[in-house]
Amino acid sequence: MTPLRFRSVDEPLVSVVMVTHGNWPLVRRSLEALLERTDSVYELIVVDSASPDETAQRLSDEVEGASLHLSGENVGFGGGSNLGAEQARGRFLCFLNSDAMVEPGWLDPLVEVLQEDPTAGAAIPMFLNPDGTIQEAGSVIDSVGWPHALGAGQSANAFAHRFRREIDYGSAACLLIERQTFWEAGGFDPVYGIGYFEDVDLCFKLKERGLRTMYEPRSRVVHERHGSGTSDQARRRMETNRAVFYRRWSERLSRRPNLVDLPTSSPRLVAARDAEVVDRILVMDDRVPFHDRGSGDPRMAKMLHELVELWPDARITLAAADGSEAERYAEPLLARGIEVVAPPVDWQQWFERRMFHYSVAIVSRGQNLARFGGLLQMTQPQALRAFDTEALTFRRLERMVGFLEDSAEIARVRAEATTMRQAELGALHESEVVFAVSDEEAEFIDEVATGKPTFVLPNWIQTVAKPTRFQERRDVLFFGGFLAGPGSPNEDALLHLVREVMPFLWEREHELRLHVVGADPTPAVQALHGERVNVVGYVEDTAEWLARTRVHVSPMRFGSGIKLKLLDTIAAGQPFVTTAVGAEGLPLRSLRSVLVAEEPAELAELTYALYTDEQLWQRAQRGLLDIARSSFDRGTFRRTLAEAMSHLGVLPPEGVFDGVPLDLVAARG
Repeated sequence: MTPLRFRSVDEPLVSVVMVTHGNWPLVRRSLEALLERTDSVYELIVVDSASPDETAQRLSDEVEGASLHLSGENVGFGGGSNLGAEQARGRFLCFLNSDAMVEPGWLDPLVEVLQEDPTAGAAIPMFLNPDGTIQEAGSVIDSVGWPHALGAGQSANAFAHRFRREIDYGSAACLLIERQTFWEAGGFDPVYGIGYFEDVDLCFKLKERGLRTMYEPRSRVVHERHGSGTSDQARRRMETNRAVFYRRWSERLSRRPNLVDLPTSSPRLVAARDAEVVDRILVMDDRVPFHDRGSGDPRMAKMLHELVELWPDARITLAAADGSEAERYAEPLLARGIEVVAPPVDWQQWFERRMFHYSVAIVSRGQNLARFGGLLQMTQPQALRAFDTEALTFRRLERMVGFLEDSAEIARVRAEATTMRQAELGALHESEVVFAVSDEEAEFIDEVATGKPTFVLPNWIQTVAKPTRFQERRDVLFFGGFLAGPGSPNEDALLHLVREVMPFLWEREHELRLHVVGADPTPAVQALHGERVNVVGYVEDTAEWLARTRVHVSPMRFGSGIKLKLLDTIAAGQPFVTTAVGAEGLPLRSLRSVLVAEEPAELAELTYALYTDEQLWQRAQRGLLDIARSSFDRGTFRRTLAEAMSHLGVLPPEGVFDGVPLDLVAARG
């Protein structure tokens, strides 16, 4: 048999500790998987606990580069793990069962959890059955101390079990913990003998010390279970040790849910999972946010990330009405610990299974009031509600009517605007709190819903450190996504630009090109592509185009709220020319006369002036960067969000208002 050669590491990051007790073929498979699928940042320590077969001899003969400890008696999992941990040199200990087969890429996500989260005491992977289904996605502990595996038998690809979260308990079949933390918690308690419940006890001891056990599903391990014993033996030991565990932790267990019928009750399993979570926040939006496209999605993506960063102990759930491209865009949210729910899903069943579950409900965009409002009222009447306008839809539709020519289309849009007006104005009155995207919108809300606590939450932006200079740029840009399809504000603005504005510019600058950057170009947009108009479409990183072009031209004729594309333009240090509709919510002040016009000839004149006058261009760039730093910074966004959430019963995080005068920490009303 080919020897298993483990590399010697002088300063290992991780010490992998494996306890063996027979079943050499399974032990070898586990070691082979570890060797083949793990970067050489670890040392291997194997403790053989008096194997009844040839395992000890095979370890000596076939495993090279590992530290091997042969015990003359069966010291069990806990005792053997403690022996191995005593020899460890790594910063982290990874306890790995001899019947556990690691999958590629398993280690880095677990290490990342403990390195990035100071409240994390231990990290465990998603455990899979040999057939690829979930064996355990973390576990909950009931009122008498029994663990109940989450996700058992379900698909490993389902969003429901792919988000990082705190758990009551994670099996030490694969468990990563800092070596110092392990010993400070007392290691595995020998009171549990040969095995079972010593890992549950460890997780409870960590919690007592203020440290969380984290489930990290990006790490995956196949677990054979009972590889060194029988199921009957395991059951008897579990029953004995459960009684020991219960006597030790009875006070805390008394606060746990009674889950006798849990295996047949999915709704109670979700309730048990979140039993100790105080703040349960449900966010409803059109889709899993397309963070790199537009239509308000980048702002929602940032809001979700801020929610989980400001309140890491909360349960944040995103309900996405449309499941399109959910797989592509959900991963960053899942990795941050945000639960994602997206079609295919029976929404009525889903909400009913979470009856009375959430403390806060945030509904974003008017159309989602119709989608989720009735279900919210029926299943979550206790939840305090926020309406996130994401720019009031009915105002955009009412403005759009003036630019339509077809009578049938005018009638349709007017009817839609009337319906949305009723829904959105109703939401303004019925919600406890309103999130607006601009001061102008907040002022309008105060007129129609006087006294309603309203908080301005535009997208925050990070300015570039060294924006590209005037002479390093050329051509003009139209930047904006077309996700809303034909007839959308961006499509209309681009067609208006090409047909009415660019001809004035081409008369003066014959070689001038217009570059169109934005995802999901419509057929009408694609038809513009030619010698003078370069339809680029979607790009993964817009920074290159914002740095190489000189002026962004966006002659929007209808729409509402702050235009995220202009915020991105500002952050990149690129001056723009737009209309009053496009400039809504931007505190341009003295720059307004340089950047804002309505008529095509006037828009062209402002664009030409910026394109050819370096001093004017530099003045506009400096002024826009100053606006970005003073009005659209992340700190202001976080403080405003924390203040808004406090009106919904969510305590502000410690330190979020440090250095802010008390008279500025007040709700708008």
